[in-house]
Amino acid sequence: MNETVLTVIIVIVLVAAAGVAGYALGSNNAERASNGNNNESSTSARANDDKDEGLNLEAILSNLESEYPTIEETYIYTEDRDPNDNLGKAGFYIAGAQFYDTRTETTPSTDDPAFGTDSGGAIEVYANNDDAKNRIELLSQFQGDGSLDPGAFEQVDNVVIRVSTNYKASEQKEVLDFLVSQVKG
Repeated sequence: MNETVLTVIIVIVLVAAAGVAGYALGSNNAERASNGNNNESSTSARANDDKDEGLNLEAILSNLESEYPTIEETYIYTEDRDPNDNLGKAGFYIAGAQFYDTRTETTPSTDDPAFGTDSGGAIEVYANNDDAKNRIELLSQFQGDGSLDPGAFEQVDNVVIRVSTNYKASEQKEVLDFLVSQVKG
């Protein structure tokens, strides 16, 4: 009789475990769908459904250029002009922009129209706060790592703001604070 009871207990535990696993998988799929991270939804649909509806990247870049005359070039990410080729991919930014500031003493490559954050900075808009947090965690791993150093960065809800490590410390703080104020509105 002890073997029968033990067998029944094992079966109950296995059925319960399968049910929990099935629920967890279903929850993750529902969460991905609600966050706009499934492959069927388009980037524009995700952008309209997320927190960046009120974030006007063009206006932020214009304000940045007005505040800092050393900003020589800005651009908003497109699929053809994206420094990482990640625009709209699951878990990555759904919108973004970069700027070139002569104070970084870098020269963007004429061969690559998508200059990097080293040349000034970037604003990356994610579908949700968790994706932005994951980006912050990734960037943190390279802090102080020579040529891979991501510079200064800050998360504001679902937006990651980055400024070049090539700025002087005071310039880095000033530009980061300005962009945070622009994103917070």
